[in-house]
Amino acid sequence: MFRETVNQNKTIILKNSVTFLLLFICSFYHAQEMEICKCDLLKKSEDSINAFYAKHKFKTISKKEALKPKYDYISVKYLKNYSKSQDIVDSLELKISNEISKIVPDTAYVSYKIRDSIERLEYSKKFGDIPKPVIIKTGKLHGAIAVLYQTRNVYHPKYYLRISYDEGKSWKNYYTGLEKSANYLFKTNSKYPLWKNKNSIQIEADIVRMIKEPLFPSSPLPTYETIENNALITLNLKEIIKDSDDDGINDLEEKFVYFTNPLSADTDKDGIMDFDDENPRYKSLNNDFTKLVEILRFGDYPLLTNNSTVRMDEFITDLKTVHDDIQTQIEKQKSEFKPREKSLLDLLEFKVIVTNDENIRRMDTYGEKTIFLTSKEYSNYLKYNYGINYCNYRKIFKCDDKKDTYILTFDSLIIGETYIFIKITEGWIVRIGNRWQA
Repeated sequence: MFRETVNQNKTIILKNSVTFLLLFICSFYHAQEMEICKCDLLKKSEDSINAFYAKHKFKTISKKEALKPKYDYISVKYLKNYSKSQDIVDSLELKISNEISKIVPDTAYVSYKIRDSIERLEYSKKFGDIPKPVIIKTGKLHGAIAVLYQTRNVYHPKYYLRISYDEGKSWKNYYTGLEKSANYLFKTNSKYPLWKNKNSIQIEADIVRMIKEPLFPSSPLPTYETIENNALITLNLKEIIKDSDDDGINDLEEKFVYFTNPLSADTDKDGIMDFDDENPRYKSLNNDFTKLVEILRFGDYPLLTNNSTVRMDEFITDLKTVHDDIQTQIEKQKSEFKPREKSLLDLLEFKVIVTNDENIRRMDTYGEKTIFLTSKEYSNYLKYNYGINYCNYRKIFKCDDKKDTYILTFDSLIIGETYIFIKITEGWIVRIGNRWQA
């Protein structure tokens, strides 16, 4: 019944008529919420969230801002003779398009199967443990080997360095502090050796800026303008390889990706190192409310079929068996849909949930790496990045007019829901009050 509601994460502020339509829909749903649950705190929270979105409306940065290096360890030189982006051949996409062109008639399902099959094959080909399709450039200097690559995330691929100082016997992974297109497009056909010297690497790049944000579902990818196409970017490794707490995550990644403490190997003091922690920022709790959110995130419970009193989807949970229920459901899904073996790229992927609710931040994530951010922390993130895909859980509020009844609203990129919870002796009655979908 429940799909994994957080698989689709929100990164887009819709504009003009689309925004108006969504505001109308939200207003309509909000009016319905007030009929089933009067809650002044929720209304104040919604007003605050709306003000937050208005504050962070997309604005194109100036050309001067785009040209200025984001960090002190980055330097830029402009070349007279340079590699051209239009000469780059994406061999993976070429193979896929060639195979699809042979199929008549072509269907979306057939195209998907062809793409999936070819991608699985090509991603199994690796340099060390890095799939070749994501590698930008490799280089060797004496006994040191470096691999510059990007993550597979469609909306926000990040640039990483994989470095070995012992001829490939052992490797360490370093986030460069940079995302693709913000504001560099590294060139796979760069003519310069990756190692400039033992302390720095270099790569040719286009310098770009986003001029049109993504709009879902009509235009899911952003539009960029190339400002300079002849840049040589040099990265000083001293700052990039710094790992102050020696936990396997460099300081840049802790600060800008995970929001963990670069001076503590165990940010939440739960006995699990940040690198291995599924929820590295908050120590898990086990109470009625954390179980409630775990049910919404991971549960799959049958709806009541003889519900004539309430015109909403509804189910009942037993809190004593929540963890066992969810684990059983997860194992069943694994047996039905055999997951592919996880690679290094998979280990770099995670979910992002923006919430100011303490219980939601301390839920069990059941093996799913999750970074919980407050709205203030997300606002700080936007100072360094264009935005991240995320979902937003408001706080769980108690209804003003109903005993033992609570309300929670959730929204992501393409779906939003309102939940009503009624506390009963054995657990919770959960009702899905309102739902919107893009």
